[in-house]
Amino acid sequence: MKINAQTLRDYLAVHSWVGIVCGLLLFIAFYAGAFSMLEPEIRRWTQPAVSKVDVSHDPDQMLRQFLEQHPDAKGRLSLRLAGADSETPLLRLSSRDSEQWFELQRDGKLRDPGIGKEEDNSGNFVDYLHRKGGLPLPLEWAEPVIGVVSLLYALALVSGVVVLLPSLVKDLFYLRIGPNLKRMWLDLHNLLGVASLPFHIVIALSAAVFGLHDWIYAAQDKFIYRDGLQATVQRDSIKHPQVEREQWLPPSVLISKVREQVPDFEPQTLDYVGLGGKRTLLLVAGSDDRHFKRGAQYGFAFVDLGTGRIYDRIYFPGEKSSALGASLVSFFSLHFGSFGGNPVRVLYILLGLSGALLFYTGNLLWIETRTKRMRKTRAIEERPRHVRIMSGATLGVCVGCAAALPTALVASRLFAPHVVDINSVHQGVFYAVLFGCVAWAWRVGTQRAAGALLWLAAACNALVPLLAVLQSAAPMLFSAPLYKTYQPSFVLLEGLCALLALFFGWLALRHRWG
Repeated sequence: MKINAQTLRDYLAVHSWVGIVCGLLLFIAFYAGAFSMLEPEIRRWTQPAVSKVDVSHDPDQMLRQFLEQHPDAKGRLSLRLAGADSETPLLRLSSRDSEQWFELQRDGKLRDPGIGKEEDNSGNFVDYLHRKGGLPLPLEWAEPVIGVVSLLYALALVSGVVVLLPSLVKDLFYLRIGPNLKRMWLDLHNLLGVASLPFHIVIALSAAVFGLHDWIYAAQDKFIYRDGLQATVQRDSIKHPQVEREQWLPPSVLISKVREQVPDFEPQTLDYVGLGGKRTLLLVAGSDDRHFKRGAQYGFAFVDLGTGRIYDRIYFPGEKSSALGASLVSFFSLHFGSFGGNPVRVLYILLGLSGALLFYTGNLLWIETRTKRMRKTRAIEERPRHVRIMSGATLGVCVGCAAALPTALVASRLFAPHVVDINSVHQGVFYAVLFGCVAWAWRVGTQRAAGALLWLAAACNALVPLLAVLQSAAPMLFSAPLYKTYQPSFVLLEGLCALLALFFGWLALRHRWG
């Protein structure tokens, strides 16, 4: 395919500068996004469940006792069933300003299980890191920035494909590993980009919607819907039944009736929305890996509290109530990878890590292009200041993120039983390691810093499986009775970190041998 040379140069300039501006944020977003596919395992790995013989396993009795002891409770009451996240049922009462957890003792008394805020666990920390692209800002400030970055990311994808078109067939599967670093990184960059292009298009567009949804809703409210967005949604929604509290079916009966209607749907949580108000709705969250889901991990069904009948399936796995609804659910599920079970999760982990590598190689190409001419006559550290700054930032942020993320998880596992505000441990450890790596790369130069930082990343990743094995074999050394039993369900997390440790160790050896 013949394309005008000036057109190619224009598209290349757009692709390069958009990539440089957004690449480091996108690297952290993709790297943390790969780990966020293991959010349930991370949550349990850092805060494992404790076997409690004095706690009741009866969800009916738990809800009944709560309503008797807190008749005036208001907000959203979530009954989390016993399962992967907890050995016993848990209740969470949440409102805009507060959150309380409860578990039921066998003597009928409710107590605080000491879980802390939902958003303070390590799984949420990784998810927020992914959604914020590593920005040390509140989520509501960082998400619009990532939304704009995602739009630029989509622009970079389009311009990159246009640049690659003339050599697409000839050079696509060439991977020339040798002394020509620019050619090697270019081949790898092109191969990763084209092979995962559909994935990147879905991620770019859906991330833009997630990040800019408040702006999108505000625009729709003002320019599209005559009566306003909220009024239109309420008018077109299915009317929810009003059931008096005395007529509510017990949780076990509701779960049984839901399973009768959808045998392959496995309920996980019962959410009583609007507790204490004029009308309480029951939202049952659960999983069916055969179908796309509306949420990151679960689909949802609206259930009649008095009969157990599912009366609204708009967010239900596999439901195709409308073309628009099916398209939105498909789009969201393709972003979250919330279908297909573990095989799809592993695939998304690989795609996330390869996406991070795509942005890393893009930055390396920019750096190599600007240093190629002076490589024979000048020392690497005599490159222009802006190139040295970008080179140090690329090494420090990318390798630093790979070291900081597992370090934060290890710190959380060690300190969770002893610290009230575990989120401060997450934030402090992650950004201390990340900014330390960037400062080191700038201080000594990328050539000298690369080997040390690669070994650091290898060691930090190796700590995850190593700590689990040591605590399982000798828990008393760590004064951590919470971790006496090794759990095979952690094999995905610990296996991933072990493989990353080997990968970064191999890169460190390769760097040393030249």
